[in-house]
Amino acid sequence: MNYLKSEHLKFKRTISNKLLFIIPLITAIFAWTMGGFIGFQYMTLYWWYAFLLPGAIAILCSLSHRKEESAGKYYSVFSMPLDLSKFELAKGIILIEKLLVAGTFLALLISISNIISPATAVYSVPQSIAGSIAIVLASVWQIPLCLYLARKTGLFVPLMLNTILGIFLPTLFGNTAVWWFMPYCYAAKLSEPLMGIELNGTFAGNPDFSTTVVISVALSIFLFAVLSFVDAKDFSKGR
Repeated sequence: MNYLKSEHLKFKRTISNKLLFIIPLITAIFAWTMGGFIGFQYMTLYWWYAFLLPGAIAILCSLSHRKEESAGKYYSVFSMPLDLSKFELAKGIILIEKLLVAGTFLALLISISNIISPATAVYSVPQSIAGSIAIVLASVWQIPLCLYLARKTGLFVPLMLNTILGIFLPTLFGNTAVWWFMPYCYAAKLSEPLMGIELNGTFAGNPDFSTTVVISVALSIFLFAVLSFVDAKDFSKGR
């Protein structure tokens, strides 16, 4: 618990907290610019999970690493009697919390259509919130991967990897039998039944719940646990 409290304090008055609102806002503005209120809701969600959410995860992970490095290249961390594995794991857990805040804010932005242009709204407010949160949960596996890559390579590699693969892998493998081997497909596959968004970003209609939603979220959380363990063990060797 103390590790989580420490990570919370590190986020106070930082650009990271501002990005939780800036990036969803950019996503919504971009979707509205592309198509107005017609298609605004599903286009916002599509660009969120395909491009801007992976980018946000890479940036937040890099900022988390840089904050520690700029404070003395982790000297204060390595010099204290800390459990380094728990220290690194706490980063991932706090980032999940931050992304859920960003996802909820995005859902509220999407729900503007329900007030201003109800005829163009394809989701109710609860549907927007549930879908946005589910998309975040289907993407949390990227956090330990980006923490590891940010520590090893800096911002560029995780940012490029996450954004490029997040766009192309779902269209290449989403309709194949091996999609569940491709973690970048999880959010896209979840959005097909839950939000009615096809892999190419078009709206198919009739959003509904299916086992694909459960599988995508479960695989993402499982992979988050596995990658977090690997990342934490690697970080603990840095003392």
